Amino acid sequence: MKIKKLAAAALAALLGASLLAGCGAAGSKKEYRILDETLKDEHYVIGFKKGNETLRDEVQRILVELQKDGTLSAISKEWFGEDKSIVPTTFTPSGATDDSLQKVKDKGVFTLGLDDSFPPMGFRSENGMDVVGFDIDVAKKVCEKMGVTLVTQPISWDAKDSELSSGKIDCIWNGFTSLPEREEAMTLSFPYMVNKQVVVVLKDSPIKTLADLKDKTVVLQKGSSALDALEAKRGQAFSQQEYDALISFTYNLGSRWMNVLALNDLGKGANGGDAVIMDEVVAKYYTSHRDQLVKDTASKAE
Repeated sequence: MKIKKLAAAALAALLGASLLAGCGAAGSKKEYRILDETLKDEHYVIGFKKGNETLRDEVQRILVELQKDGTLSAISKEWFGEDKSIVPTTFTPSGATDDSLQKVKDKGVFTLGLDDSFPPMGFRSENGMDVVGFDIDVAKKVCEKMGVTLVTQPISWDAKDSELSSGKIDCIWNGFTSLPEREEAMTLSFPYMVNKQVVVVLKDSPIKTLADLKDKTVVLQKGSSALDALEAKRGQAFSQQEYDALISFTYNLGSRWMNVLALNDLGKGANGGDAVIMDEVVAKYYTSHRDQLVKDTASKAE
């Protein structure tokens, strides 16, 4: 399986020019379309270090409180225009006795690890100084009730597992999809939100279904659940031979800001792609906040 990678330095050098080209002249902004046929439904969870169950239980207990008093619904409507929370209204503790919760309370800090380029879940604000988003707003409420200070720690998404296992961060809370391999490697919370992996194309693209992706260039983020979603369609939307041909043209993007770059590069031949696989919440947020995200992303290349 051949994965084509774009070096971070090269991406940074190309970012500003790419975004300017994507904007084009007045009135020439690209328009996008999300395929009706989705790749995979999935759940967002919070990842904790394996064995840190008392900390996980306390966060879950507070999330249930926030669900019952309407706080989660209000935050969700602010970011998504609708209530997308699926946090239950009842909770049974695991009965664990590890010291992970006590350690957080003793230091007075809860360190949340994230890729700070994943709108609207967690990303840099316009001033570039603050980390904002749905997950961040919810985490702040959780920390208030825990009596600790929230610290957001940007991490390399490729290194998220080692950052968590080393204790540099207390959790991964950043549109984090529940996957079997993650459940084995970490202690995961219950699902708090539903998401889908979707395919985004240019509005006038001939691609209408997943089957139309055959022999096309598909872009996705390295280390994300997008590749798992694509692989799940092997033998369904694609034959093995068609899948092998498809994946050989797949870019592996290291930063989630590259989703924005990838959308701007759609239709640019060998330097771009024909479709981008990404989280539905990101795709919808991007299409409604495109100008601001282009501005924020361009600043990262400076």
